Amino acid sequence: MPDENHLSKPSLLQFLAIIAITLTLSLIVDFGRKATANYHIQQEEARLAKEIAILEARQQELKRWKAIVQSDAFVEQWARQEMHLVRAGETAVMPLIPQNPQIVQSREVSPLQTVEEQEPPCWQVWWALFMDRPPGMFEVPW
Repeated sequence: MPDENHLSKPSLLQFLAIIAITLTLSLIVDFGRKATANYHIQQEEARLAKEIAILEARQQELKRWKAIVQSDAFVEQWARQEMHLVRAGETAVMPLIPQNPQIVQSREVSPLQTVEEQEPPCWQVWWALFMDRPPGMFEVPW
């Protein structure tokens, strides 16, 4: 009977071993969690570093563009091309006939024809200005 009593009652050494194993396992699990969290933080840090580098390059590009846009030469070019502005003393010229040779066709005019017969109808001139081709010339989209 002494063996049964010895098996049912754990010794102090066994109790300490169980506590040590439990603490060791909990420390290993905690270390694994912290290592995984550290890995994710490093991955996020690398991603953010790349994003910062891209944004800094974009910032430098925008600073260069800002310097160009604020220059007097750019402002004058923009005003002339986009806004069709002129300096004092200059005259703005707006061509009404497109430069496409297919649109403006030269015809021989007899001296008996009137001015209305020499010029194309107004709607054809407008069509040519807006569509960049004479009426009747359509592009097939396919």
